[in-house]
Amino acid sequence: MTTGPAPAVYTVVPFVLMLLAIALGPLWAPRWWESNRNKLVVAGLLGLPVLLLYLARRNHAALLGMAEEYVSFIILLAGLYTISGGIRLTGDLEATPLTNTVFLALGALLASFIGTTGASMLLIRALLQTNRERRRVKHTVIFFIFLVSNVGGMLTPLGDPPLFLGYLQGVPFAWTFRLWPPWLFMVGVLLALYFVWETREHAHESRTARRRDRAEITPLRLRSSNCTPSVSMHTPMR
Repeated sequence: MTTGPAPAVYTVVPFVLMLLAIALGPLWAPRWWESNRNKLVVAGLLGLPVLLLYLARRNHAALLGMAEEYVSFIILLAGLYTISGGIRLTGDLEATPLTNTVFLALGALLASFIGTTGASMLLIRALLQTNRERRRVKHTVIFFIFLVSNVGGMLTPLGDPPLFLGYLQGVPFAWTFRLWPPWLFMVGVLLALYFVWETREHAHESRTARRRDRAEITPLRLRSSNCTPSVSMHTPMR
């Protein structure tokens, strides 16, 4: 199989700008960035040079192939969004280091089966609710992003976009199962680091916050999209 010449370095500029916009937009212009229309405008403007490049090279077959992959990826995301969006996990456990570590470990495992997007949607509300009485919790959200929204989804093509695109290109679905050693290593290291950090932060939490946290406990419950509660999942951790 022959391939054409490698694209020039400047052709990656729109992608770099897109990443910067996603990272810095919420910080520099939070209210403006909240609008989906504004995000669409940014994506359209930064995507236009790439479209023009493909059209200028008359590489219509490659453009059509990428469009097909994109549609397939959006269908997958829509399916995971619909499934996870129809389930709501509610409750308020005591926010101990063990409780939060279990939350992150469960999310890292689920991410490979319902996608990083699905696992994040399912668990983030309950995690924030559990930690609402505490003040030193920023690190918990950061590690949640690391474990649940990124690293956790590497065991199946459902978990991570690059793996899914590889599957669309012919990589066997079960190929990613062999990634469990690096998955276990990365998840284990991050969970260990988090537990140490969280133990330190919890020890420096104010007595008032810890007392309120112990007083306001509600068992975790699964609710469907129509907000009908199901049976309790388990009792609060202590």
